Amino acid sequence: MIMKKKTITDLVLENIVLLIPLIIYGIYKNGYLIYEKELINIFSIFKPLYLLLISIGVKIVFDLIKYKKIKIDYNLLYVILLSMIMPYNISYIIYIITFIITYFLLDILDKYLTIHKVCFMYLIIILVNFLINDFTYLNPLEEEYLYSFSFIDYLFGRNIGGLSSTSIIFSLASYLFLINSYYYKKDIPLFINISYLILSIIYYLISKDNSLIINSEMIFASIFISPLPMYSPTRKVMEIIYGILIGILTFIISVTFNRVLAIYLSTFIVSLIYLLGSRHSLTKK
Repeated sequence: MIMKKKTITDLVLENIVLLIPLIIYGIYKNGYLIYEKELINIFSIFKPLYLLLISIGVKIVFDLIKYKKIKIDYNLLYVILLSMIMPYNISYIIYIITFIITYFLLDILDKYLTIHKVCFMYLIIILVNFLINDFTYLNPLEEEYLYSFSFIDYLFGRNIGGLSSTSIIFSLASYLFLINSYYYKKDIPLFINISYLILSIIYYLISKDNSLIINSEMIFASIFISPLPMYSPTRKVMEIIYGILIGILTFIISVTFNRVLAIYLSTFIVSLIYLLGSRHSLTKK
């Protein structure tokens, strides 16, 4: 039997479907649970959804201006992922303005240099948020209450992280589905997590600090963001090296700086090195 070759539209829609449970859980964790404790009003329950719709809306407007039609392409997936990894306390104004500026600038820059759009936009938005507001990933409920989570709690997403990116269970379920797709670079997330986990265990044995071992943000990003097409290698050996480097760098940044930001910063750095190296090789030829 000959399998039908998937189009970019098919691949994008497939990823979006897998993201739906994570978005729903994000609304529950960063919306309903906070509302239940009367810390936000009923309209604030759907902040993960609002940011998602804002992101898609900007992308649609850009498509209509540039192409005179709405396109279901990788940029659609990128903006959805970006909205999901935003911290709870991101202001709508900061998000909208920074998103629009970086989105348009990256479209211009694409003619001269390809960089990881999701990670770059994320880091810029977080930087602006950090400069203007008090930067924290804690939602109002996490700021008010001190929790002692069980391992099961962590698996289901009771972690500090992005609006819709903390459920390890849903992320891993998505990975199990994606590895059966011929286009998916399954070795990248595998080796990111293996290298990170080995280093985290060694760190725990030395320092007795186990806070780095379970990192839901890293698991989500390693599955959906680090292997994105256009920004990562296609050869198997290079995928493995790429994954190992991101895993090692993520661990280093987690220990020395910030464990939530680590995977996005390391993915951006390693992908930039890869893309510049590929560009140099093509230029020499």
